[in-house]
Amino acid sequence: MSTLKESEQLNEVYRLYGIAVHNCCNIEYRIVYLLLGPKWRDAKELNPEKVQKVYEELNSSTLGALLKEYKQHFPLSEQQLDLAKDVRKKRNYLAHNFFGNYGKEMHDPKVLEKMISELKSLIVFLQSVSRSLDPEQW
Repeated sequence: MSTLKESEQLNEVYRLYGIAVHNCCNIEYRIVYLLLGPKWRDAKELNPEKVQKVYEELNSSTLGALLKEYKQHFPLSEQQLDLAKDVRKKRNYLAHNFFGNYGKEMHDPKVLEKMISELKSLIVFLQSVSRSLDPEQW
């Protein structure tokens, strides 16, 4: 099995990938916190154990499940619904297909530049969505 030779470009791909995934996690984290209020309000006889249980259930949910739950508690415009679908699609691509799509071509510096460019675009998009979910920005 061949391994990729370490290079500045490859290290940059991994660095940017980490930032992109971090932003995906921020989106999930912020949705969890936005959902805590409605979920706690719906809970019967709320106590510390139920508070923790609701948090743990939300925190272990997939992005798709969180978005579905979010739509049930917050009215979303068509534009926001499309954005939510795009976030999920981009997150799933990043997690499941990004490296696989480039595969054996990652030895080529031109391919690494393309990956870097794609990751930078994803980061800008994901950071924008993450910021839009921050209640301090409203």
